[in-house]
Amino acid sequence: MQDRTRILHLTDLHLRHALAGTAKRPERLSREMPAVLGRLAGRIDALAADVVVISGDLLDIPDEYIDGTNTDPDWRAETAAASVADYRLFRDLLENLGRPFVAVPGNHDVPDLFDTAFADQTPLRDVAGLRFVCFRDDLNGDRAPVRGAESRALFETALADGVDGPPQIHVQHYMIDPPTFAQWRYHYTDADWYRDRINASGCVRAVLSGHYHPGSHLVSDTGVHYSVPPAFCSAPHPFRLVDVGPLGVLGIADRSMDND
Repeated sequence: MQDRTRILHLTDLHLRHALAGTAKRPERLSREMPAVLGRLAGRIDALAADVVVISGDLLDIPDEYIDGTNTDPDWRAETAAASVADYRLFRDLLENLGRPFVAVPGNHDVPDLFDTAFADQTPLRDVAGLRFVCFRDDLNGDRAPVRGAESRALFETALADGVDGPPQIHVQHYMIDPPTFAQWRYHYTDADWYRDRINASGCVRAVLSGHYHPGSHLVSDTGVHYSVPPAFCSAPHPFRLVDVGPLGVLGIADRSMDND
């Protein structure tokens, strides 16, 4: 790989444009997201980013669509069509950044609708000298993150092949380290097991997540960075720059659209 690859990491945008209304929490500025992403495109060269990572909650699809509590067929059809339109808009906004990108869905996304615009976002992607391992996980009935059989198999395959491949960056919506509780649990039910395997792997340089809107950053005793930027949907629209070299993370810097 090159001496330095710079990742621009965004998370939790909660965009609504074709979707009606905005997020239930007023600080999530869903309807401003297209304009803010347009502003980001104007700064992308100055930020010197090589790749953009979005770790979930691209859209803010209504909870009652996702959990099925609203069963009205007309409303569901309209919401699905608006979601597809917003995913395609989001794709266009990312293309306007002029950089390769890696994206995974979050708990406010619907994977099947996400794939109408992002079907090319495969679980293993080699970009700019790094191997991005991308996980699609879910919440259980207690709203705790869980990793299903397919993602566990991907995890095992990635670590088994890791010593012979490029440095790995793991991307998922939910957190592994540190254990984090607010109103709900934000880390996986078996996060300790994943953390111990990652830290001992020798091939994972960083784990990039979202979901926890205040953000977090922790470095393990083996040098793995567990990074969660604050949510981009809330002013001042923060994001994180992660510089990665062949042997590990070289530096991390927090920036924002409104204050920098």
